[in-house]
Amino acid sequence: MLLSYYRRPLFLVLLLYACGIFVFRDFFIKAGDALPFTLPRSGVLVEGRVSDYPVPGRGGLRFSLETYKIYNQPLRTGLMVYAREMGGASYGDTVSFLADIEIPPGAAAPGTLDWADYLARRGITAQARAGGIEVLARANAFIRLAGTFRASALKTFEASLKPEAASVLGGIVLGEKKSVPPSLKTAFQDSGAMHLLVASGSNVGFVVAVVYFLASKLGWKRRYAGLAALILAGFYVIAAGFDSPLVRAYLMFSAGLCAWLARREAGAFHALTAACMLILVFSPRALFDAGFQMSFLAAYGLVVGMSLWGKYFKAGGVRGTLAGLLLVSFFAQLGLYPLLAVYFHKISLVSLLANMVLVPAAGLAMGLGFLMAFFSGAGFVFKLLAPAGGFFMDYFIRTVRWFAAWPFASVRVAEPSFWFVTGFFVLVFALLHAPLLGFKSRRLYAVCALGLAVMAVGPLLRAAAFGQQSCRVLLFGDSNTSCAFVYARPGGLYIVNPGINGGKLAEAVFSGGDKTVEGVLLTSLEGRNFSGLAALARLVAVKRIIIPYAPAPAALPAVLEEMKKSGTIIYRTWPGETVPSDIKIVSGWGPASPGYGGRGEVYDWEIGPVKIDNGGRSASRLCAGPCPSPEGAEAQKGKIVILDLKIR
Repeated sequence: MLLSYYRRPLFLVLLLYACGIFVFRDFFIKAGDALPFTLPRSGVLVEGRVSDYPVPGRGGLRFSLETYKIYNQPLRTGLMVYAREMGGASYGDTVSFLADIEIPPGAAAPGTLDWADYLARRGITAQARAGGIEVLARANAFIRLAGTFRASALKTFEASLKPEAASVLGGIVLGEKKSVPPSLKTAFQDSGAMHLLVASGSNVGFVVAVVYFLASKLGWKRRYAGLAALILAGFYVIAAGFDSPLVRAYLMFSAGLCAWLARREAGAFHALTAACMLILVFSPRALFDAGFQMSFLAAYGLVVGMSLWGKYFKAGGVRGTLAGLLLVSFFAQLGLYPLLAVYFHKISLVSLLANMVLVPAAGLAMGLGFLMAFFSGAGFVFKLLAPAGGFFMDYFIRTVRWFAAWPFASVRVAEPSFWFVTGFFVLVFALLHAPLLGFKSRRLYAVCALGLAVMAVGPLLRAAAFGQQSCRVLLFGDSNTSCAFVYARPGGLYIVNPGINGGKLAEAVFSGGDKTVEGVLLTSLEGRNFSGLAALARLVAVKRIIIPYAPAPAALPAVLEEMKKSGTIIYRTWPGETVPSDIKIVSGWGPASPGYGGRGEVYDWEIGPVKIDNGGRSASRLCAGPCPSPEGAEAQKGKIVILDLKIR
């Protein structure tokens, strides 16, 4: 690995092309054809190709569809389909069905998963609900065979292992993790091993290595053994779902083999560059996919880190093996921490140690899984394999949970700014290339200083932004509750009516760059206005809660007692009272509550320069005198409404 690799034409072209995709994404990422009718629409005749393997969904199976025709008229777009019965259809088949088509739901809270946006970035314009599916044409024989292997392997795991073990082994071998219980997924996240439930480059490498070894033992020449390995690895990639990590690994191996056949030097860095370029040429939208980003960053860290630092860790024996495992774990995860903070707002603190144990164990699990799938019809052999697989997977899952149970195994983090992420990657570059830059060289420490300086820009810009912007209000909620986030000068976050899912509210707090809530306010003591408060307080520090004087429902005192134990200050206010805070907070009667009657009256709240009224559904700017141009906003069902209030 040399610094001159970054001046190679292919890498420079890739860099320019990726920048072009980002800047001119409207040109590179074409949206599907618009549907020729308004939504929702019932009884729509749809024809198209199943573009991924169906997985369990709401009341049936879920899959994405590349449409060919709508009402027998040519139309190319994407649909997310929920079907009660598949009729034997699978990946690659051409199908037809009658469906009710609707607009996908948006985000429940700021910063949480916006399902409509997620689908749109995959080229999917709407979601469809169908009863049964009719197969018009089957996929080609190669895809059908891969799908049959996938279905047979998953069925074998389900029939011979406990449900948890079967779901985890399905994730390790084929990337099918939809049936993994939520609590176990959380354990994988907390231990830093969630990547093991995604079929990745190690799986492809395992297939290539095994096939090449067996072909060599049969006396095949190197080129034929390599070609056989790539053909069967391609078969596996299709069986495992054709995800970005698999495609990246497969293209890397393919690039290396082609270069070897052409008698050219093939470095891993060049193969990685070629694989990334090929994927982006055929699918520019992959640049914005979290799986694509994390897969290539992990591979880049391994390729560069191990090639430059590996020579410093060549001790033999157990000590050398442990050092090598630690190094692999470190470089594979080094560049992922900012993305984990951006996408999941959680970072595992035990991931380096956990992966030293779990990654080799996952390799053994993958081998057992392939053997079980291959020998599923061989009675005597399978009767030996199944108990061994069950025993091993039980201890594998116990180990995952053991690491996840460590104190502070993982921490919740606020979403970092663009500048923090950029500066962090500058530091990662310096660390990876330290042997090349020179440990005593000034340029190494100059790059590190640059990274730290860029990381420091984010908080300064945020403080400057709050210095120019008086307040920002986000209104959202569901059919039952109206919530508001008020980002008020000097920068604190106030939440009005935390009545939706507390976990989603916490994600919204983190996505805004905060880890602490300055205050929670209720417009009334109805249960719908605080149903998410307990879960929110377990995940985010809440400094104070401000509530009206009124009879409290039975559930509220227990929640308030738990919050008091964590240091939360509780205020009860009468209309017109001012609450001690960094900014002015005043309560007032809502229009529907002209006086106190002990029936849970509705309050309005003045928070700094903004007024929240109408039960949390409306926000407007407060003025010392008549407002020359009143600013206000009202919540809309299923949408997040943003109101920016500037200093006058």
